Amino acid sequence: MRVALVHAMFDLVGGAENLTLNIYRALRELGHEVDLYAAHVDERAWKILTDGAAEAPRPIIIGEPVVNRLVPIALTLRTLLAMPYLGKRLERLKPDYDLIIDTYANVPVPWTDASYVHSPVRGLLGFLSRHRRLQLHERLYYGLVEWMAKRLADSTRPVMTNSSWMAEYVRRTYGSQRVYVVHPPVNVEELSSIGGDRGRIVLTVSRIALEKMVAEIPKVARLVPEAEFYLVGSTSDYSERTLKVIESEAEGLSNFHLETNVPRRRILELMSQASIYLNPPLRAEPFGIAIAEAAAAGLVPVVYRDGGGWTDIASRVDQGLGYTSVEEAAHIIRSLLDDSVRLKELSLKARELAKGFSYEKFKERLNEVIRELARVA
Repeated sequence: MRVALVHAMFDLVGGAENLTLNIYRALRELGHEVDLYAAHVDERAWKILTDGAAEAPRPIIIGEPVVNRLVPIALTLRTLLAMPYLGKRLERLKPDYDLIIDTYANVPVPWTDASYVHSPVRGLLGFLSRHRRLQLHERLYYGLVEWMAKRLADSTRPVMTNSSWMAEYVRRTYGSQRVYVVHPPVNVEELSSIGGDRGRIVLTVSRIALEKMVAEIPKVARLVPEAEFYLVGSTSDYSERTLKVIESEAEGLSNFHLETNVPRRRILELMSQASIYLNPPLRAEPFGIAIAEAAAAGLVPVVYRDGGGWTDIASRVDQGLGYTSVEEAAHIIRSLLDDSVRLKELSLKARELAKGFSYEKFKERLNEVIRELARVA
């Protein structure tokens, strides 16, 4: 089959971008012809994304509508504004493709045969409001985003998503009935070989953004002074405010370390030294590729007791690894570090569970879904 993959904005280095490249790779290995389309590509982000890749496609750039020049850093709004623009172009190309799949808008748009929804943007205002107090301009911005998402969404379009928890959320948010869970892949082969002497180190890997709630990590570190906390993540033009908040929260802390835009080998080095992976507090993670990677490397995942990172990963390792407050996260971490036998047992369970998120498992599941989509397209 001929497949068009659409990822509107390659402006960030994150799970959505890596998933798109893995879908591209898997479809090619399954014998399909694949073209990758984008409205915009940030060259710095693209270089990081494709560093060391054996086969790195170059997206076909369609461009953005003129109105996007008015909102250069409002990435979610830029994406939604670009979708009708992309849709008009791809509607004309539809006879050339058997399937058109969007992997970025987080809205099931009508001109696709399927959309991969990582986390619905239609529910973004409510989600953020539950976790922090929004300023007036933020409420107006996310209100506009929700209005646009509602106008764009087509509940009849099939959806792929990243966890069983998110599948239910997508059904409630968009009314979608055909929802397929396709877990993002983890490089189990690379990560399963990681070992060594693990210390009292707690690792967090995340894009540095307010919505990722990473500014909560120093609060946990302050409550567990006997452990070293490392927050590692990529930054973008949108990270400045988050970095200032982190700096403020970490003032006076000697056991909190922030490392940004580090190479992959540094992340692997920290994974070989850390015993625990802490997902940012008070945030329901849709899936959490970093959680799955950490589990594959033998780190014990401690996550917020909600979301796909909990239902599909951490809870399947042990029901005691979920928390609902900064204080509870600190208590769980301390109890794990003080019980080396339990920590080792859970490390082995985490590695075993993560085998289900291998690239080969991902490719098998993607093949099943693509065949089903082609059958009913």
